[in-house]
Amino acid sequence: MSQPPLRVGVVGAGNIAHIAQLPTLVERDDVVLDVVVSRRDDPSELVRRWGFSTAVSTVEQALERDLDAMFVLTPRSEHVRGVSRALEANVDVFCEKPLATATDDAERLADLADEHGRVLMVGFNRRFAPTYVAAREQFGDTGAGFCVAQKNRRGSEYRATFENAIHMVDLLRWFCPGEPVDVSAHAAGDDPWQEDGVSALVRFAGGGTGVLMAARNAGSWAEKLDAYGAERTAEVVAPDTVTLTRDGVSTARSMSPEAFGWATATKTFGFTTAVHHFLDRVRDRATPLTSGREAARTQALLDRILQAAGLPTEEQEGRTWSSHATR
Repeated sequence: MSQPPLRVGVVGAGNIAHIAQLPTLVERDDVVLDVVVSRRDDPSELVRRWGFSTAVSTVEQALERDLDAMFVLTPRSEHVRGVSRALEANVDVFCEKPLATATDDAERLADLADEHGRVLMVGFNRRFAPTYVAAREQFGDTGAGFCVAQKNRRGSEYRATFENAIHMVDLLRWFCPGEPVDVSAHAAGDDPWQEDGVSALVRFAGGGTGVLMAARNAGSWAEKLDAYGAERTAEVVAPDTVTLTRDGVSTARSMSPEAFGWATATKTFGFTTAVHHFLDRVRDRATPLTSGREAARTQALLDRILQAAGLPTEEQEGRTWSSHATR
């Protein structure tokens, strides 16, 4: 017997929503895009383009519509309010990363999801990208002994490590099992709120060692991961290529023959699979791979890296996100 469609609300319909979540949601035949929360004076174009039933201006108005799930895709400073309102209304939530601007708030949201028995998932989409999935499977349950995660860019932005390199911190946790037991780090640049880069060394309880490199003054955009252990190697050049070596034999796989670009990033960076994963967990009530609790742990490790590098973990009062980063 077929199940009724999931009634879904979307809070925030900016670039990330158009690139990642909305194209996937409209492909599902078991999803009804019921309502979008938008600040636009005239959101009718959003309603027409994506097939929403209606548009409203507040989360509270959206939650009056008997939703099954809500996607919170707003700027990070607004995540706590949107996520908490939905959980308190007994609605399952997918939230863009990071879950909150402070780890204490992220942990509180994870607690709130547990208290209400709701599914809470955070968009750490790299865990669903085909190249990273293939690399992680190379090491099985024991994980990697060493993992180097690197994300470079030309130009920086406010809270660069917090906003972007957090993806790589999450990958280090995924590849190296166990909680972090020792963290050292160094930051480059004169502005602690807009650092030129961060390097970190993390030792995990499972025996693995993770290295983070996040250069924001590089010559070009690059995202890479190398992992080693049990005489095996995995090398990822995101988003398209993974090379796996076992027993002296290397196999290279290319996920796309096209050059890097947003046209293919929806699938190659794992956005599509992450959305499907969340909706499947709404159906079966299992714990998502990137649950609110997992996201809070990743954010706690990032806090330790920032502190070790002498960088602030809080937001700078009166300052909003801005960027001069380029591809």
